Amino acid sequence: MFRHLTGLFTLLVIMVAVPSAAQVAQSPPQKSSPPVQQAPRIGLVLGGGGARGFAHVGVLQVLEENRIPVHAVSGTSMGAVVGSLYAQGKTSAELKQITEDIPWTTIFNDSIPRDRLPFRRKRDERDVLIDYRISFDDKGLVLPKGVLRGQDLFLTLAEYLAPARSVDNFDQLAIPFRAVATDIETGTEVVMGGGDIVTAVFASMAVPGGLPPVERDGKLLVDGFVSNNLPIAVTRGLGVDRLIVVDVGTPLRTRDRLTSFVTVLDQMQLLLGRESVDRQLKSLGEADVLIQPEQPDIGSTSFERSVDGIAAGRAAALAMLPALKAYALSEEAWQAHLAERAARAPRNAPVLDFVKIENRSDIPTPQIAKLVSAQAGKPLDARQMTKDLQDVYALGGFRAVRYGIGSDATRSGEGVTILADGDPTSANWLQFGLGISTDFNRANAIRIGFAYTDRNFLGTGAEWRSDMRVGTNLLFETGLYKEWGQWFGEVTPFWSRTDTVLYVNGDALAEVRDARLGARLEGGRLLDKWGELRVGAAWAAVDLDTTVGAPIIGSIDGLQDFTLRAQFSADTLDDIAFPKSGVFSRIGFTQHIKGLGGDLDYGAFEAEVWKAISWGRNTVLLSTEIGLTTDGDGRSLGDFRLGGFLNLSGLEPEELIGRHKLLGRAVFYHRLSNKAPIADVPLYIGGSLEVGNTWVALEDVGLDNLRPAGSLFVAADTPLGPFIIAGGLARGNGALYLILGRIF
Repeated sequence: MFRHLTGLFTLLVIMVAVPSAAQVAQSPPQKSSPPVQQAPRIGLVLGGGGARGFAHVGVLQVLEENRIPVHAVSGTSMGAVVGSLYAQGKTSAELKQITEDIPWTTIFNDSIPRDRLPFRRKRDERDVLIDYRISFDDKGLVLPKGVLRGQDLFLTLAEYLAPARSVDNFDQLAIPFRAVATDIETGTEVVMGGGDIVTAVFASMAVPGGLPPVERDGKLLVDGFVSNNLPIAVTRGLGVDRLIVVDVGTPLRTRDRLTSFVTVLDQMQLLLGRESVDRQLKSLGEADVLIQPEQPDIGSTSFERSVDGIAAGRAAALAMLPALKAYALSEEAWQAHLAERAARAPRNAPVLDFVKIENRSDIPTPQIAKLVSAQAGKPLDARQMTKDLQDVYALGGFRAVRYGIGSDATRSGEGVTILADGDPTSANWLQFGLGISTDFNRANAIRIGFAYTDRNFLGTGAEWRSDMRVGTNLLFETGLYKEWGQWFGEVTPFWSRTDTVLYVNGDALAEVRDARLGARLEGGRLLDKWGELRVGAAWAAVDLDTTVGAPIIGSIDGLQDFTLRAQFSADTLDDIAFPKSGVFSRIGFTQHIKGLGGDLDYGAFEAEVWKAISWGRNTVLLSTEIGLTTDGDGRSLGDFRLGGFLNLSGLEPEELIGRHKLLGRAVFYHRLSNKAPIADVPLYIGGSLEVGNTWVALEDVGLDNLRPAGSLFVAADTPLGPFIIAGGLARGNGALYLILGRIF
């Protein structure tokens, strides 16, 4: 009974519950919230264009000001430079500051600043007018793979990208990044997404013929503009939904602008990568944004125009702001994006587990090591490393001195490997010099110089150098020079022939030829890079002969001249042609000894000092020269001479000859042209005031008989040396000068 009642109760419950369940099932469903629309991922494409790429910074300013995120970035050439720094975590404000801090007018100059040159190499500059070197090896002539070497450029990139150099995968940067280069052997595009970020960026901007190719992962890479100057497809491959493309390439010239072979050659270079750019642009969708800054007067080498380039990029991005704002984030989302980016950014340079020097030069490794301050167990100081490697490079003998960060096959951990790449043109080289001067009258002179240097003669560590001068005067000398720490020794056999015109009251009466065959043996101590103390002895057989005019001194053959000499020299001038700062001084005393086979018996003291003082584009070069001789016998010609441009301008060259000399100068020059970053040929206008004289007898020396003179000149500092057109005046004597060659 109870069991039946229980079953009935259960049945009633079910019967009551079923309608309720049916009612619930048949009621309309509750409305749910729509799914959250995820913001699109934005990819940034930064094209190549040299200095026109400063516009990228202006575009980034506008993106940041309007809270437009970048989730991936790819770049070619200058686009790779800006893109890598942004991907590392730099802001647009920091990028703008970097463009202001980098010395664009000198960063492409691979010549070693004179304050870093060893004193021996400073002497080379004074002796040879043209610094360009020609070298040979067992295969023949050795030519560089690029007009520029990019030594300072690479170190500057390494300094700013130091934190990112320990990130092997570019996807792990604050923003995933790709750099594009070209395989010079095949012409194909090479996309770099890992490894050393500095070599990747440097390869992407290595303009063929301008910078040497970069060897990376077994490939020889050059600028990506050849294969893909606007890497749109590369950026799409990073998983983005929309693209912001910045095209800073130089537009093609129209027919009316192809006016010379220079513009035709430039047009040909632009055409190399144009097909790839056009193909990439056609792939853009309606939702992508293309920004093309207007920069009609900014060329690819106008690196001094960074302010104008940034402004052009900013203006172009603002013009496209309505389209860009479609991707803007809310303030809250923007701050979250910045926080995420900052968390991913590499912050510090690595602590070094080792410091390794891979030396591929003939410079001894200990000499390199003593200039490197990086130590295992300490963080890498990228700025100090730049300074250290600049000092190493200044030793000479290197194609490049660079460093990498990472592991090593023979050492564990993360360290720095310094690669000192020897330069075949610095093992032995030939230099040329050229000097031409005329006063448009009878004083004409030409000098052609040759110098051959072997820095490691027969593996002895000694330097063998031979100099030859031909023209109005002749010289040939060859010698061996060797250093032992700060001490040095030098032996130099020589032969010379000098023609001197003798004047009386401004009239040329005769020309005397002085021919010498002899040798010098000298030694001394180097005073760091700025000076030296030198002592030595010399012997020469002297032949004197009057070649033109009356035989004033007759003919003297077989005269023996034995001398002892002591000299102090200092050179801190920043430039050999038109110095802006520094001092050059030389003080010496030479004693001609009648004993030991010598026929002359007198002493000669000489001193000269040059001091450059500059403000803005103006420079005053002050100098003084003094020469004195002691009493004695056997003197053939006076030791000191004056006349010619800046040596009492207006007088004939070496018109004044005497036993004593005094000369003072004040030379002013103003630079007319702006500094150019790559091909800089400074133009100057200036003048000089000079006062001096020579005397035969010491008792005749006096300030009351000094002769005033002056000059006005225009000049250009060309690769062949200073080119000068000048006019000089000295007490009614005037002269015009055309000079190619060093004047100071």
